Amino acid sequence: MGPLKLALSLLLGCAAGAEPLLAVEGRLGIMGERTVRVHLQGTQYTGMSRQDGRFTIHNVAPGVYTLEVDDAVSMWPQPEVDVGMRQPGLVQVFSTRKEALPYPFELAPLGKMDYFEKREGFNVRGMLMNPMVLTMVFSLFSIFIMPILAKNMDPEALKEIENAQSMLAGSRKKPESVEDKTSKKGSSPGSS
Repeated sequence: MGPLKLALSLLLGCAAGAEPLLAVEGRLGIMGERTVRVHLQGTQYTGMSRQDGRFTIHNVAPGVYTLEVDDAVSMWPQPEVDVGMRQPGLVQVFSTRKEALPYPFELAPLGKMDYFEKREGFNVRGMLMNPMVLTMVFSLFSIFIMPILAKNMDPEALKEIENAQSMLAGSRKKPESVEDKTSKKGSSPGSS
């Protein structure tokens, strides 16, 4: 007697002005032999597709929802589903561009899911632009090519470079210690 009372109360609730629950029906194109889960985003309303791609989500309360297809193989569009809000008792579906789709609607996949990046091929330019390779090339240039260029240089310019190098080497000499300075002061010729 419990189920009879429940059915009777549901009928009386619908007759008393409660909003009717509707079913959302559609078809997923190019499915093959697999099934996927279809649900209305942010709700518990879900359905499973059949092998021919058709699906039904039962007992959906009035509202505007976004339909999602949970598929690990393909990407699907997410149309907007209006369940009895604009026109009571009717289900309307709008594409992502807000165009009305015929009901029951059909969705086609946007493409296959790519989970991995394609491996790049061998790139000589990329290898040569590596900082380690650039450092090695510069070192080899300065070791082997610079002496050859120095031999072909003008003798006056070569003397100027050698003078500049000797001046740098002289300024980099180790400073005298305090003991060396005091021993030099003590042995000067005027001190005895």
